[in-house]
Amino acid sequence: MPTRPRDEAQMSLIEHLDELRSRIIKVAVAFFAVAIVAWFFRIQIYEWLLEPAPSLEGRLNFTSITAPILTDVKLTLYTAFLLTVPILLYQAWAFVAPAVGEMGRAFTYILISLASSLFLAGVAFGYFVVLPIGIDFLLGWDPERYEEIITADTYLGFVTRFLLAFGIVFEFPAATYVGAKLGLVTAPFLKSYRKHAIVVNTILAAALTPGQDPFSMVLMAIPMIFMYEVSIIIARFVNPVTPEEELSAEQDHDEGEREDEHEDVVERDL
Repeated sequence: MPTRPRDEAQMSLIEHLDELRSRIIKVAVAFFAVAIVAWFFRIQIYEWLLEPAPSLEGRLNFTSITAPILTDVKLTLYTAFLLTVPILLYQAWAFVAPAVGEMGRAFTYILISLASSLFLAGVAFGYFVVLPIGIDFLLGWDPERYEEIITADTYLGFVTRFLLAFGIVFEFPAATYVGAKLGLVTAPFLKSYRKHAIVVNTILAAALTPGQDPFSMVLMAIPMIFMYEVSIIIARFVNPVTPEEELSAEQDHDEGEREDEHEDVVERDL
């Protein structure tokens, strides 16, 4: 008899693991199905990723015998991942949603649509706006001293990671939407930490930029800061606060900063 509560807990854990396994299988089936279709369009995908670099004239070099076929496999898997992001987000949210309470089917559809659209918008923004500028700048750096010999693995690896990073960056508003809906964040809270966010976003831009060059970091940091401002607007709309509450939050933040400054002064005096 004393072992019964433990058995029920074990059954509950097993049920959660079974649900997790089921959702992973669904994502995996969708991923490989899309990958099979994408394989037949690998040439078009290759040409599409080379369009931002017209100076390469649609050709890349390779330094190993297996590089061409491995590159095509990587491009196929990368495309499959991008196209199955909505399914991945839906399955992930459906698994964790019961832990945060009943949010409603409408909220789920809005969240998945918002997160998927923002991810694809980030990829599109990186491809059409930032990538051509960045590649033109990097490949055109001092041509009198340097001659590019760009291999397929370095170029396509750079481009795919760059676009994936922009897709992740554009997810900030979706994360804010969830946090505001759950009452975890408000617009005054985000506004009070705007300066901190700029520093953090700059550090993240340096970490996420595959090329690690200052120019690419700046091109990524600017959209990240803009996404933070969009997150403030979303939080104000989803989780509105009264002017009195907003003023109180700003005063609390100012008092906290003054206390931190006072502690720093005391520590220096000591």
